[in-house]
Amino acid sequence: MNIEFHYYITKYLALEAGFDGEEAEIIAYSSQYVDDNSHCFEIDTPAGEKYHNFISQTKNILKPKRELMRIYLLFHFLPGTPTGYKTKRRDGKMHMLMTTPISTHANEIFYESTRSADLHILGIATHMLADTISHQNFVGTFDEINSFNGVWETLTPNIGHADAGLKPDIPNLIWHDPRLIEDNATINNTERVLSAAKIIYNNFIIITSLEKKWSKIKTKLAEILEETISENELELYPQQRKARIEKYRELIAEHGVEANYDKKNWFDLAIEQDVSFLDDTKFKLDPIKDKFTFKENYQKTNWFKFQESVKSYQRISIDKLGPILEQLEMREW
Repeated sequence: MNIEFHYYITKYLALEAGFDGEEAEIIAYSSQYVDDNSHCFEIDTPAGEKYHNFISQTKNILKPKRELMRIYLLFHFLPGTPTGYKTKRRDGKMHMLMTTPISTHANEIFYESTRSADLHILGIATHMLADTISHQNFVGTFDEINSFNGVWETLTPNIGHADAGLKPDIPNLIWHDPRLIEDNATINNTERVLSAAKIIYNNFIIITSLEKKWSKIKTKLAEILEETISENELELYPQQRKARIEKYRELIAEHGVEANYDKKNWFDLAIEQDVSFLDDTKFKLDPIKDKFTFKENYQKTNWFKFQESVKSYQRISIDKLGPILEQLEMREW
């Protein structure tokens, strides 16, 4: 999934489930920020200590494999049940780390993570659940099982859905996965989006104890996503995405709140320095010049709370997945 789901649809679902505007923003921002939390910072606290965050995404897929495992497996490609019918491949192969939709591991981590009233970890766990649907049949490590075996694809490191490019994350795309048996090979992302939305909405109303109204929600989302595109029409995606985001904003505005995501906003509110120069496409920290200091109230800021929730979520996930990783001799912790 991308920002359309992780932020806009998630915020809409949270509002429909009964969370207020501020709560829905924290959940949705946290969900999307999992993808944007890609920088390791060393920040001075007012007490003179050093604070280090954990990243939940990396823009460099050539980093050491052990570091990638923590990020990709736990946050984006959670291992599931590799023996299901939807995982059946032309070559008959399977992988114990295969991502499958809403697996037992995913549900256990979600419910363990959300036992508290922490909205930040709820957003993080919601991101993970959505990605188990969009990233199904890929594994979050370097492995040939991810390969599409095309001329261009052979130039791409086989980690996650790198060979498939953005295809798994475009909400209205119908595409072909050449690795799967014919019955499974045609992928309708709109169906996946609606499936993920239903599951996440149902999880939200368990928390809020609100009456279900999924049929109305499904109808509104399906109307926004009704214009599907094929792999040959990918050039249509940017403009369609822009138009859809405006429609999500209209749905959210019906609840009396706005939806404007800025990945620098939470960090900006937590530290003293200007952060306008931060840019994932060209940004590299200079440890001497680029020093950051927390504001006095930093422990109450959303950025700090999100970072602490990332650490909590990681501990819970490692505890649940530890036996699998140990069995495969891939343990890093």
